[in-house]
Amino acid sequence: MIQTLFRNTILLALLTLSLAACSTAKVANSEEEQRLRNQSPPADMALVYIVRPSAVGAAIRMGVTCDSISIGSTSGMRYIYAFVKPGKRQFISTAENTDELLLVVEAGKTYYIEQVPTIGIAYARNKLKRADDEAGRKKLAKCKLSGDCPAYAPKK
Repeated sequence: MIQTLFRNTILLALLTLSLAACSTAKVANSEEEQRLRNQSPPADMALVYIVRPSAVGAAIRMGVTCDSISIGSTSGMRYIYAFVKPGKRQFISTAENTDELLLVVEAGKTYYIEQVPTIGIAYARNKLKRADDEAGRKKLAKCKLSGDCPAYAPKK
């Protein structure tokens, strides 16, 4: 009986984590979603989208930082974005492993970084890679905004 109770508790915890990891931001409508996918950065900043268009390890959240500051986390088929200062920026994604991508960004430009998950030993691993504009926009179109994107502020 204790084993059954323990097993059920673990399964419930895993289910709760899986559901939480799949959350999306409360985007009002499709027009708002389109606005988010087609933003322009301010003249003095760069816009960086981190896209995770794969369902591999979908329930596993992968946190992302830019210069050691959290810019959110993704789960499968989700994206986040951040406005960053121009210059050399260090993006780090954490899963079973940690991956780093150094990117020199220019003010007024938009960049796309793909977070590529793979099966790991305990849970998903990841790799960050730069996507060109065309591929980045296509991958972004497949994703929904993550529920953990601090840059998102709903339009009122």
